[in-house]
Amino acid sequence: MRIEYHPSGIYLPDSNLWMDSREPVEVNWISHAHSDHARGGHQRTYSSVKTLRFLQLRDAEAQNAPQNATVLADREWFDLGNGTRIQPVPCAHIIGARQLLVESGGERLCYTGDIKLKASLLGSATEIVPCDHLIIESTFGLPIYSFLSAQEAASRIVDFAAKCLRKQEIPVFLGYGLGRGQEIVHVLTNAGIPVAVHGAIGKLIPAHEVSGYAFPGWEPYNPNKLSGKALVVVPGFKEVLEGLDIAIRIAYVSGWAMLDHSRARTGAEELIPYSDHGDFSELLEIVDRSGAKKVDVVHGYTEPFANILRQKGIDARAARVESFAEEDT
Repeated sequence: MRIEYHPSGIYLPDSNLWMDSREPVEVNWISHAHSDHARGGHQRTYSSVKTLRFLQLRDAEAQNAPQNATVLADREWFDLGNGTRIQPVPCAHIIGARQLLVESGGERLCYTGDIKLKASLLGSATEIVPCDHLIIESTFGLPIYSFLSAQEAASRIVDFAAKCLRKQEIPVFLGYGLGRGQEIVHVLTNAGIPVAVHGAIGKLIPAHEVSGYAFPGWEPYNPNKLSGKALVVVPGFKEVLEGLDIAIRIAYVSGWAMLDHSRARTGAEELIPYSDHGDFSELLEIVDRSGAKKVDVVHGYTEPFANILRQKGIDARAARVESFAEEDT
């Protein structure tokens, strides 16, 4: 199966199928709703129903939301024509994230999108896809990265918040607008901790509630009503908080929290290494259990991770797609 890697996304020319294209194309698969993977304007879009819901909510005017979209059900085959059929398979990343299995010419290709193997605080469990050819991300594809489990991360989040509140300080958690932010709010509210939430995070909480997750008692951010509450905000908002006359303490929940310089970069005193992406050992296990004889590595530490796989006897190559950014790490 021929695969082309472009700055705008991944293309299967024999099937006329793009995956996570950032430019308008004829036929495109969207793996999940983070903006570095999802764009509108395609003639035909395929994705999961929850991914489409998030994309529509994130763009209030629907200028960038996919049009002519077709929802594909988990583990059900869809015939694209040209001798190609595709099947979405659940994976842990954010709610709605799906891998894509492509069958064509007797070959099975799996594109993971962003993925982890450990359970997430919110979202589906990863199902390993047996395949001949695997396209896997390597955001954290170095041995230095080893992340907390969801349970360990939740305990660290709650402990930090409780410690700050006992000292009459405001615990501030930096979270992304979709995924990490809602995970942190979910953990705190279910531990009985009052939470004020930045608008970019709060507006997507109802869509998470539709998926069965509870967020009891959270409130929208109000600078006049911060006492006794934890705050969950997007990273850029910490400068606003630092300008207020309140005592704040910042926690950074991210895979990048493994790195010491994250403390200086974010102003955080509490680094909690938990990610929506797999750590090094998780990525190796996904590759191993897939049984793939060929592996293409996209995004992040592509060449180092591909080289490690080659040392294990796997036909691996770095195929970096430059458009994939760091919204969701």
